[in-house]
Amino acid sequence: MRMSECATFAGARVGPDDPRYETLARGFNLRWVGRPAAIALCGSAEQVRETVQSAVDAGERITVRSGGHCYEDFSAGNEGGVIVDLAAMSDVGFDESRGAWFVEAGATLWTVIWRLYKEYGRALPSGSCYSVGAGGHITGGGYGLLSRKHGLIVDWLDAVEIVRVDEGKKAEILIAERDGEASDLLWACQGAGGGSFGIVTRFWFRRIPEAPTQACLANLAWNWSDLDRDEFGRIVDRYGSFFADNSAPGSPYEGLFALLHLTHMQENKSGQIVLTAQYVGDEPNLLEEFLTHMTAYGVSPVAQTHPVGQSHFPLRTTDTMCLPWLYATQRLDPSGPNQRGKYKSAYMKKPFPQDQVDTMWRYLTDGFTNSQALLQVDSYGCAVNLHASDATPVPQRSSIMKLQYQTYWTDEKDSPANLDWIRRFYHDMYGSAGPVPDEVMDGCYVNYPDVDLGDWQGLYYLGLYPRLQQAKGRWDPHDIFNHAQSIALPD
Repeated sequence: MRMSECATFAGARVGPDDPRYETLARGFNLRWVGRPAAIALCGSAEQVRETVQSAVDAGERITVRSGGHCYEDFSAGNEGGVIVDLAAMSDVGFDESRGAWFVEAGATLWTVIWRLYKEYGRALPSGSCYSVGAGGHITGGGYGLLSRKHGLIVDWLDAVEIVRVDEGKKAEILIAERDGEASDLLWACQGAGGGSFGIVTRFWFRRIPEAPTQACLANLAWNWSDLDRDEFGRIVDRYGSFFADNSAPGSPYEGLFALLHLTHMQENKSGQIVLTAQYVGDEPNLLEEFLTHMTAYGVSPVAQTHPVGQSHFPLRTTDTMCLPWLYATQRLDPSGPNQRGKYKSAYMKKPFPQDQVDTMWRYLTDGFTNSQALLQVDSYGCAVNLHASDATPVPQRSSIMKLQYQTYWTDEKDSPANLDWIRRFYHDMYGSAGPVPDEVMDGCYVNYPDVDLGDWQGLYYLGLYPRLQQAKGRWDPHDIFNHAQSIALPD
């Protein structure tokens, strides 16, 4: 029996007396432990509508959760309110009535990958962390290892089902689609983050790329004990120069996606820098050309012997491995254990300037002893940059790299040191204003939210924020859906 043929989950309201409460009040990031009045578990759009209406009538604040991976406390941080949890809405399939594939907002990315591949031979260019929920991932733009080849996930989005609250404070279910009356609402949901306009319960895609047949993977590492400042700089420079030359739309390297994990040096110069690369396409020799470029000078790479970040450890050899695409994707599918974490982001249009390379070296070798502190540099561009900067609320359509600053820890007593390290690192890279768009930088990524940012409106959305405010005023006129970085009502 297909999931869509099973009885709909009846829904539940989990309050403080329920044994599930202490678990369900938490985010994936253990920094965020909420004290809501209840967590509402919903199994259908109608249950979501009823929950929203009840909360509005009672004056309770509403936040929403699909996978629970929000980097800040925008979902869990709802004192006395209601967290709407969409985990039971996890179906994926083909909607004959609309002639489109659908994804429910509570589906995890691995469910989306698995179902679309096995049932239809398709693959959205979604992220790789298996337990992230589709709702937050897609509404924030959504990118992954197929994005250089196929663009962002929102570039394929045709319609959403959304629960919103109208001028009369009545909750309703509506469908926002490209050519409909609510096309401005669909546009706003294509990258302006969740929790601003309503609760998206379902996404439709009329076209989805065919899944690759196979993927070739490579993993190279450099021991910190073998690196000096110049050799570190050569690795970073060669990585940036390659993607500066090979990130235009239509590049023969569009099937190549790489992640450079610049992990923090440990005591006695232990630890490693790790490069992971995937190629999908008809010319796997292009992966070897990239690897040759990355190893032409400096210290020879070795096999990875240390994990990076939370758990990223796909291969223990320097040999390239070609696998069926689904299994390769599973190897690159980390979410890691529940820990505390802090994150920051930046987009880049050009390779790293020398002053930034110097700053990276300084902070990655400064004596801080957390092995899970790093700067991850993802490749970007190609098909992402086919679209105009205002095609969606993700305006960064000329970048070649996407950066994620990360640090993870377990014990609360280690919070001050970790937060201090990542904040100083980021400040010394970009100054107090952050990575303001110029000829090198291009702002920040809304799905890596960061409450430390000053002008987050400009860094996330560049010049598109006023247009998002107009959509907010039309579709959420009472600002029912809000958090620290939600779209504000127009003045």
